[in-house]
Amino acid sequence: MINESSIGYPLVSVILCTFNGQRFIAEQLSSLENQTYKNVEFICSDNNSTDTTSQILKDWCEKSQSRKFFTTTEKGLNKNFYSALVHASGKYIIFCDQDDIWVETKVQELVAFHEQNPDASMVYCLSKQFSDKIPTDIQVKKGSNYLEGTEIRKTMLISFTLGHNILIKRTLLDKLPVPLNEAVAYDWWITVSAMCTGPIKCLPKVLTYWRQHSSNTTISINEGLFYISRITYLYQFLQNNLIQAKDKEWIKSAIDRFSLLETQNWSFRLCSFLLSNAPYIFFYKRKKNIILKWISFLKWSIRMSSKNYKIA
Repeated sequence: MINESSIGYPLVSVILCTFNGQRFIAEQLSSLENQTYKNVEFICSDNNSTDTTSQILKDWCEKSQSRKFFTTTEKGLNKNFYSALVHASGKYIIFCDQDDIWVETKVQELVAFHEQNPDASMVYCLSKQFSDKIPTDIQVKKGSNYLEGTEIRKTMLISFTLGHNILIKRTLLDKLPVPLNEAVAYDWWITVSAMCTGPIKCLPKVLTYWRQHSSNTTISINEGLFYISRITYLYQFLQNNLIQAKDKEWIKSAIDRFSLLETQNWSFRLCSFLLSNAPYIFFYKRKKNIILKWISFLKWSIRMSSKNYKIA
C-alpha cells in the first residue's frame, strides 16, 4: 500500500472494472501508466470475462505493488464496481472503464480541482467521443450549462454524468447506499447521492476520450420508450435513503404523471408537470432569450409527454 504522506500528494484509488474488453484494454492501461499523478493505487476487477481480458489485467497488475487484481462472480456493471470499491483505500476515488483513453493529466487535474473546492461532494470532468482515432479538437463550447449544485430535480429524469469522469472523496463512499440492482447505473446513482450530501462541481475540460463501439455498456440506459424507463429509474431512486422526503414526494408525483401514459397516447397532466419544472429538468438549454427558452421548454415538455417518445 502506498503511503499518502510519503510523496506529499493524497492517495487516489482508480477503480477499473472489466468484462470482455481485450480489444481495447491495452490502450487504456497504457494511458493509466502515463498519468502525471503518481500516488495512485489501481483496483482492477474482472467480471468473469470469457476472452483474454482477465489474463491481460492480471499480468499488468503483477508488474507493480500499487496494482491489485480481483475477479468477481457478481454479474452486472454496478455489482462489479461496488465489489471493487471495498478494496479502495485512497482519499479520492476515480472510476475507470476498460475501453477509454485518459488524458495524461486527468488524475492530477481532477484532484487539484477537488482540493480547490473542498466543500464539493463530487467533481467531474468532460469526455470527447471517438471510435478509431483520438480526436484532436477537444475544445469545450462556451456558455454550456453543466450539472452542478444540490438540486437533484435537474438529474432525476436524465443522467448528465459519466462514471469515467467522476472523482469522489472516500468520505462520500462511506455514506453511499448500494443500489439494489442494475436498473440505475452506478454513476447516476452516485451523482444523485452526492448531490444529497453537498454540491457537485464540474471541471469544464475534456480529460477522457470516450470510445464508442457496439458493446458500450452505457448504450442500454436510454433504450426503449422514455416513460417506461423513467418510471423504472424513479422507483429505484425512491429506495435511496439519502434523498430527502420532499424530493421523494416530487419523485412520486413524477411517477404518477408518467404512469398516465400506460393508458394514454399523450398526457396533458404530464406535460403540465414537466413545464412547471422546466427550469430544473431542462436547465442545460443554452438559449439566452427568455421567450425562446420557454418556447424550447414547451416543445420538449410536449415531446416527453408522448407515449411513443424515445431519446434519440
